[in-house]
Amino acid sequence: MSRDFAFIQTAPDRLFVGWGPFEQLPFRRPDRPAFFITDFFLDDPHPWRHPASWEELSVAELVERFPDDGSPQVEWATTYLTPFREQFDSAKEAMARGDFKKVVPVLFEEGRVRTRGDWRRHLLARLPHIPPHMRAYGYSYHAHGVIGASPEVLFESDVRGYRTMALAGTRVIARKEELLRDPKELLEHRLVVDDIVRRLAPFGNLEVGALGILEMPTIAHLATPIRFEENGVEKMSFAEMVRRLHPTAALGVSPRTEAGERWLREADRGVKRRTFGAPFGLERPDRFALALVAIRNVQWDADRLRVGSGAGLLPESQLEREFDELRYKREQVKAMFGVEAPVAVSA
Repeated sequence: MSRDFAFIQTAPDRLFVGWGPFEQLPFRRPDRPAFFITDFFLDDPHPWRHPASWEELSVAELVERFPDDGSPQVEWATTYLTPFREQFDSAKEAMARGDFKKVVPVLFEEGRVRTRGDWRRHLLARLPHIPPHMRAYGYSYHAHGVIGASPEVLFESDVRGYRTMALAGTRVIARKEELLRDPKELLEHRLVVDDIVRRLAPFGNLEVGALGILEMPTIAHLATPIRFEENGVEKMSFAEMVRRLHPTAALGVSPRTEAGERWLREADRGVKRRTFGAPFGLERPDRFALALVAIRNVQWDADRLRVGSGAGLLPESQLEREFDELRYKREQVKAMFGVEAPVAVSA
């Protein structure tokens, strides 16, 4: 796995691909495109990755750049309830104290690849089969990287302004209609909408679209489209938009408080989410800007894989139901990228 690259889907079956080596800087050079790749807490001082060369490709064309070394055989470790129970109880106690109303802990499932070879082609070859409302993205740097397909756009620029969205509330696809009747799911989603409105309203005009259901192969989410147009002549920079929006209440905490930030960072000591849920984006000299929320992905470091998932906790949340939601999301990712294997889930 020697060739470094990064990519993001900019249109149906069109990927913007950058090839390494990458120049990492705290800012984007104005005459060059660059990827914005950082950690969830935005602690990386050099998030801009400038590729040595770049091109637009179809998914099939990108796949052909890599050798066909077969499918990875993954041995997944058992995922236990106990670590999540500790986060669940801690979050409930914090909410009872009034520290926040909602928080999103993350749980990872870890596995080891038992086959040799460059299996990045296997992950990339699955991208043509992802649902049309998901965006492909990823990078590979030396022995580690991530490949995913996110249903959540943090923001995307257009002629008039930006498009963003609220995405929160989950059900298995067979029970998707329950989302529109479940008070807990509706409240969780409303907190995300309100958070985005609060963060952007002082800087321009907002149009909040109609609440709907976003369907995926095995699960469904509540979704609300939102448009934003700035008041001023000059648009906010990419980094300013990121810091204004990330993390929304769909992945972070509501309301945004110092106590909530401490809870998220303390919880991360045990899971180390790294880039999971972080902004993953691209900005070009023509002012095209796209930032995805880096969820629904497979992370790797040498022969070790990780698949993460998050669940929004409210005072009304039930432990087993949230644990099942986390599992549904991970199973969807594993099936989507062809790395599934029988997994025992124990209490």
